[in-house]
Amino acid sequence: MTDFLTDLLDWTTEEIRPPLGDPEYKRAVKVYVDLEEEVKEKIGLDLLSQYQRAHSDAFDWEKSAIFTCGLRFGARFMLEVLGQS
Repeated sequence: MTDFLTDLLDWTTEEIRPPLGDPEYKRAVKVYVDLEEEVKEKIGLDLLSQYQRAHSDAFDWEKSAIFTCGLRFGARFMLEVLGQS
């Protein structure tokens, strides 16, 4: 089920693009990239990669949970619109 929800999330959000013309976004990305470089220098790329992988493993459940909530809301909304709640 998780793979299905992940694939569905990917499919429904594939056209989302970052706000490239937004100066606030550009500043935030630069700050992130600079910090990432500093972390790489201090702890090394291998440890940073392990940390990022562990973070992803620990918190990827949120993506599926949020998407499931969206599906549930969409289904309830459609039932309400159709008058079948």
